[in-house]
Amino acid sequence: MGQAEDFDETLERLTPGLRRYARALLSGAANDLADELVHTALQTTADEAGRESTGAVLDLRVDLYASLTLAAQRRLRSAAPHRPSLRQPAIMHRLADLPFEERETLLLVALEGFTYEEVARITRTDRPVALMRLMRARSALTALDRHPSPGADAGRRPGPHLRVVK
Repeated sequence: MGQAEDFDETLERLTPGLRRYARALLSGAANDLADELVHTALQTTADEAGRESTGAVLDLRVDLYASLTLAAQRRLRSAAPHRPSLRQPAIMHRLADLPFEERETLLLVALEGFTYEEVARITRTDRPVALMRLMRARSALTALDRHPSPGADAGRRPGPHLRVVK
């Protein structure tokens, strides 16, 4: 098996995680937008890997998430703000209320399992800044658990309910 095939298999293996991260990062925006950002990150990383003389990528996963995060940040700056629909779980509403930097840091650690050093590289900061953002995000979510916002679960019935799982 050649390096190009290994590279393609690695991209294919990492794509579901990228999609999960993009959808959570965009907090309820249309899935098409998240998929577009994933495609952009995959294309950018593949192009950069093709330009390297050895063809080897030191940490492809970190590079992909860094590219996706940067694309999401640019996209959110230029797009109109969006809110999750009322059908989305309360956590999506809570994530949407977090500043982008705190949201990305929390998701990279809690959802994707990156180390603090990797998160610092992805977000182009240093470890203490990444830890501070993570602590602020966790603190904000904990505060919301104690004092939930009235609109977060509006329109939902109390108690168990059925939901569609795809």
